[in-house]
Amino acid sequence: MRHSERFVCLGSPVHADETRSAAVCRAPSGEERLVITARGYVLIVDAGSGRCTQLAFPDGHLDYPFACMSSESGLLYTGAGKKIMVLDPFRERFIYWAEPAPDEEIAGFAFAEDAGGHVYFTTYPGCELFRMDPVSMECSRLTRLHTRQKYAMSLAAGKDGWVYAGIGTAEAGVAAYCLADGTLLHWQGEGLTETVRGSGQVRTGSDGHVYASLPALGESGPEDPCSADWFRLQDGRAAEPAAESTTHVSSAYKGTGYHKLHRDLSGGRSITGYQLSDGELVIREPDGSQTVVPLAYQGNGAALSPMTGGPDGMLYGTSNHPLHLYRYDPQQRKLVNLGGKLVENGGGGNICAYAVQGPYLIGAAYAGGFVHRLDTRLPLESGSSPGRNPVLLLADERIHRPRCAVAHPGGEHVLIGGFPGYGAVGGGLVELNVHQETWTVYEDHEIVPSQSTLCLGTLSSGDVIGGSSIETPGGADPAAKEAALYRLDWRQRRVSERWTPVPGAREISLLLVDASDRVHALTSDSVYFVFDPSRGLVLHRQDLSEWGGIVRQGLILIRDGHGQEQIIGLLSRGIFKVQTDSMKPQLVSLLPDEATSGLAFMEGRLYFGCGSQLWSYFMEEGDSRDEL
Repeated sequence: MRHSERFVCLGSPVHADETRSAAVCRAPSGEERLVITARGYVLIVDAGSGRCTQLAFPDGHLDYPFACMSSESGLLYTGAGKKIMVLDPFRERFIYWAEPAPDEEIAGFAFAEDAGGHVYFTTYPGCELFRMDPVSMECSRLTRLHTRQKYAMSLAAGKDGWVYAGIGTAEAGVAAYCLADGTLLHWQGEGLTETVRGSGQVRTGSDGHVYASLPALGESGPEDPCSADWFRLQDGRAAEPAAESTTHVSSAYKGTGYHKLHRDLSGGRSITGYQLSDGELVIREPDGSQTVVPLAYQGNGAALSPMTGGPDGMLYGTSNHPLHLYRYDPQQRKLVNLGGKLVENGGGGNICAYAVQGPYLIGAAYAGGFVHRLDTRLPLESGSSPGRNPVLLLADERIHRPRCAVAHPGGEHVLIGGFPGYGAVGGGLVELNVHQETWTVYEDHEIVPSQSTLCLGTLSSGDVIGGSSIETPGGADPAAKEAALYRLDWRQRRVSERWTPVPGAREISLLLVDASDRVHALTSDSVYFVFDPSRGLVLHRQDLSEWGGIVRQGLILIRDGHGQEQIIGLLSRGIFKVQTDSMKPQLVSLLPDEATSGLAFMEGRLYFGCGSQLWSYFMEEGDSRDEL
């Protein structure tokens, strides 16, 4: 615990890491190692002896891997951020690392190896294809696979001299690149003419041929060869459908998304679990029995997501990557990591937004738009029993990346907004009845067309105020030009008014409504404004970027010791307050460290996150420095 005047660092609630990709590497001698990649390091596991060796990424590089591959020679290829790395897991050292595409955000989004040992990998967001020489390790750029699509998430090198990539989020497709002459071909959709949202899939079959599949209309993308139509590829084109028996199309990868295992153990042993956050490797033996191998490693502190005060007087929050629920008791000053199994389907996500409705704490989680209800009157319980608490109520891709939640003053409903899934434009708005466990989802065209709801508040009439974003973090191109405020008529359940309070702003990130029904909000550029929805007028506007950038859930409404309303805001470099009658922001204090998640107020203290650490700040009467 660290103290700095009124600031107190309460420590890191969660010391656990998210497993990203993994691979079984097999030496020519037959010796095997499982390599698990994580943020900033790899863990090399001898599945026979249980010995674990943790190796930091070269140069202290600290970033997330998205994919890895074990080569035929037993090396591991992976990437994290801009860096490509090659590991010899048997000598337990990295033998090569470089930044072959400095203008790209991520190198190593997918990997493949050809018969000559050349390794191919893709990048994000440029969707570029690179080749690595197996002897010199020299990386050379081959082509840009697509001019609009950003994601190439599967890759295969054919014996026909072509390299194939499954691409897309907004438009699923397959790119084919000829190594001999540089020809680049594309095909997508049913009959090669349909545009389908999702990602194409390619893989090398057990017969040595490359196969491809595209999602059908209404699907998000095939992961299971039995649920999709597969075509054999030859000379850059779809040659023929795969036979009814798809066993030869089976992938060398197990898992989905960024949590995939390349290859498996030999001798009939099979890896069924390899979670760093749980600290165990689970192996199914040939006789059907199960072996659990402890994973010994030194974990990083997991970054914190937004937090909130619960109706029971406790502070709740989660880490992200992995999702562990934690709780802090301000009276007992006790911080507890409740683990990763309480929140159903939590995995590598995080709870991004909360709302309190009566005794219930509602939390909306990434990835997948999972909405959970925690009854603070009952004990916490995991598992499949009827007494599970919290309980998963719904999941909806239209809020795949939740960003906000608000309790409706009627006492029954919570509204939740956020970004949609990969390749989509415009998120949904969920209206949840927390007692009846029923819900309605409003499409973006019913709220603000081609935009997503990022912040919510309620007026004294019961109408809902929302702020939107034009951004599309799932890979699609934005279809709108500037963010909006809207008013949802609660009785009629329809949007009655829309405004553009800050022309040119791409996102209204945070808002709240004061007792006079004035809307206080922040754009993604840290522009603070006050809006009167009854007159459709901006009453005040001010640039607060000198105090830092936006912190999620960094705007709350509290009452001081005299019962007067005041707004407390958290930006990445400072805490500010606004007396609602004056509407003028005042700096309370600069921060000892950069804030990354907010914000709760309990028993005179503000709580917020700085990376993996939970901090508090004691608010005194009259706290403020000069106005901007």
